[in-house]
Amino acid sequence: MRAARIVSVPLALALLAPVTAFAAAPSKPGPAPGRVYVVRSGDNLETIAKRNGTTVPALAAANHIINPNLVVIGTKLKIPAPSAAKLPTRLLAHPERLALTPRFDHWAKVYGVPPDLLKGLAWYESGWQNQVVSKTGAVGVGQLEPFTSDFVSKQLLSNPALDPKRVDDNIRMSARFLRFLLDRTGGAPGLALAAYYQGLKMTQQGKFFDDTKTYVAGVSAARVQFK
Repeated sequence: MRAARIVSVPLALALLAPVTAFAAAPSKPGPAPGRVYVVRSGDNLETIAKRNGTTVPALAAANHIINPNLVVIGTKLKIPAPSAAKLPTRLLAHPERLALTPRFDHWAKVYGVPPDLLKGLAWYESGWQNQVVSKTGAVGVGQLEPFTSDFVSKQLLSNPALDPKRVDDNIRMSARFLRFLLDRTGGAPGLALAAYYQGLKMTQQGKFFDDTKTYVAGVSAARVQFK
């Protein structure tokens, strides 16, 4: 567990924006990329992103948004400038890591996880390097903690023979764990990432470490490169 000050996010103040309310409103041209958009009644991130020529992950990353399903009226959102998504230069320089792409795609499809989300998470965690081991014992591409590996292999997959030190097993277990977290957080990628970083219980309680938003924004930014 990370030693950091915990802050509480007042979810009661956040409004779940109805899609139909926005659809009924007259269409108006959005601000140019790089400018600020003020959230109005009926808005949600998906429609704001579409109107401004960007994506939800890019919008969430630019504004450090953990739960893209919740927006607060009056919030000023930075509209990121458009950029052509391209793979990280460091990845292109390592063919052995780039060769893992089909495995990410395979396990993402098996467990119904957005491939770019899985790839972005793994890139932010380890740079797609399975030999990486953290100070707390987190292993491999997905930086799976020992207790997480045990939970995923035995309870979620009923396959205790899975080994996070084997790269394909690690990707598989990371994908399955991410699916589990998405299911427990209403399918919100930002909340699932927060839970991946700090734990599910705290996330469900609406409590976050100071650096959780930084983590979520970092993974969200990495995710854009794999679109």
